Amino acid sequence: MLKSVKKLLKSALSYLPYPVQKWVLFSWYRMRNKSNNGKGEIIKELPHLEEERRVRLVGFLKVYNELASGNLPRVLRHLKNVCDEIVVCDCSSSDGSYEIIKQYTPHILREPNDFKREIFAKQKMLEYILKLNPDWIVWLDADEVFERSGEEGGLKRLCAYGDRNGFDGFEFQEVNLWKGTREYRTDGFWGKGWFVRLWKNNGNLSFDAETGLHKDQHPRGLDNIAKSELKVIHYGFSSAEEIGKKYERYKRNGQKGFYLEMFKDEKNIRLETLDVDLLPLSALKISVVSLIYKSVPYIKFVSDSFNKHTENAEFVFVANDATDKVKNYLKENGVVHLVLENEDKNEYYLNRVYRAWNYGGMNAPGDIIVFVNSDMAFSDGWLDNLLKWLRKDRIVCSRLVESGKMPSGTYGISRNFGQSYKEYNDTGFQEFAKRTSKPELREGGLFMPCAIYKESFIKSGGYPIGNRKIPDGKEISGDHIFFYETLKPMGINHFTAFDSIVYHIQEGEMDE
Repeated sequence: MLKSVKKLLKSALSYLPYPVQKWVLFSWYRMRNKSNNGKGEIIKELPHLEEERRVRLVGFLKVYNELASGNLPRVLRHLKNVCDEIVVCDCSSSDGSYEIIKQYTPHILREPNDFKREIFAKQKMLEYILKLNPDWIVWLDADEVFERSGEEGGLKRLCAYGDRNGFDGFEFQEVNLWKGTREYRTDGFWGKGWFVRLWKNNGNLSFDAETGLHKDQHPRGLDNIAKSELKVIHYGFSSAEEIGKKYERYKRNGQKGFYLEMFKDEKNIRLETLDVDLLPLSALKISVVSLIYKSVPYIKFVSDSFNKHTENAEFVFVANDATDKVKNYLKENGVVHLVLENEDKNEYYLNRVYRAWNYGGMNAPGDIIVFVNSDMAFSDGWLDNLLKWLRKDRIVCSRLVESGKMPSGTYGISRNFGQSYKEYNDTGFQEFAKRTSKPELREGGLFMPCAIYKESFIKSGGYPIGNRKIPDGKEISGDHIFFYETLKPMGINHFTAFDSIVYHIQEGEMDE
């Protein structure tokens, strides 16, 4: 009876003029919030809990043709970092989505693409998931991700907290990106939505399967639901094209009135800047940038080590006044690279080196830039362990193990695993890296490899073009000037990650 009344009122409301609908819905929203005042305390950031390591979390995802938008690879990378298993319902995608999904999970259901019957598909998904014996289930749409702390253990921590305190569900606030990835909308109903996305397998879960739009997206049977401060970042309105597609899809499926026209209503729009540190690393493009000028063997050396020990990043060479042999090799082998030809090929080489670093940092496609040398080799997990410490107020460097050709510096370790690419002992280095690595961040250190947000690098203007001579005949390096005279006044401080271990042959290409 109550559902029938709600449907009748909703239908009647849709016939009123748009401004009247808007006023009625805002009035209802304010009354509801007033009546709920003092309820629904938000669970703040939690300490690490011993039980979180034992939580079995399964992801719940339904998709249709999400490849061209870039949503599908992003959400699958994200859920892979968060969940023990992922179950995907592919609703008859025709764009190659199914082939991408198979790379991430064997648990795939195929269903017709019927927008009004999505709850029926979700019930089938739930029945499949329960056979995998999850402790908790997490739901996202293909155009969503949790904020970074959720990806970095926060969700499992929340599950453990729920187990300890008798909660069987958690609500999360949705942040709607608007026509880009750096601003989100906060006017009207935008940003007011809270959705129950984390469900405990309490033995009582089932969907109230019925046709229609805007049905509850979480199952029945959740009795004690809390709110979490973790945000869900929604990319569904992050471009004018996506907004237009969403508008037409809802209109085609019978949506009308306020809930349709709000997609295009920007009369009193209010936008806020998204903190880049909220974005999970899986949602950011990472470019690892290295200079090269004369050695094809070092192209192969650093590329092979990178590919063996690194995931979810693109390696970009900067061919800096490079030989024809190097440029031809890069081109003929499809190696991602940029080409820089300095006007004065006789200019002091170090000036041209810093100019090339700037060229790479400004032009590589990543949201995050990681600078490395061509004579470096990497350990398992080096990049993940480097980037997990990255914040907009930090430039973070790996801890170097150096060959001993030259003295090392702050936090550097002198240990010879080869003083050329021919001599390099990867097995010995990997064993040493495992023994040496520890999850610790210390201020200061050496200057490369280093990770920085691209927008921070661009804002800084990059490295100075060369070292600075001082009266006693010594020089201050361009790296030191960049880190301490450029970045530090911007509030970006220099740190070293002690669990990101990288080997440095030292002057490898120069010795070729």
